[in-house]
Amino acid sequence: MPLHVEIIAAEQVIMSEDADVVVAQTASGQVAILPAHAPLVTLLVPGQLRLGRGSTEQVLSVSGGYLEVRENQVVILADAAERAEDIDLQRAIAARERAEAVLAQKQSNAEAARASIALSRAIARIRVAEITRGRAAMRRPN
Repeated sequence: MPLHVEIIAAEQVIMSEDADVVVAQTASGQVAILPAHAPLVTLLVPGQLRLGRGSTEQVLSVSGGYLEVRENQVVILADAAERAEDIDLQRAIAARERAEAVLAQKQSNAEAARASIALSRAIARIRVAEITRGRAAMRRPN
């Protein structure tokens, strides 16, 4: 029996489908959820969210939130979530550069913390976009 996965961000359902495995970045490290997983509630950090079903895999960027597992259901309440194909790579690179510039300016602790979070989100988005684009490039005939 597969896992039923719901990803909710900004009060809207981003995705609702079945998966054989869910891999997410948590505050404690990476976690893989398989069918019959023990109940779990954990904090997500900015990073990749992978959903595997058979031989296919979907990759999303998640900017943080919570993941709950119960009775073969995975509910992700994300601060923000984007499918890899929806990420504007140039915009993500610009966000990373802005965050790095703020961090280099030695601003207040609050500004540095905001910039650090923005940097983590931008890096996650860039990695997810590059993974997907790399796979597409590998599939193209020469």
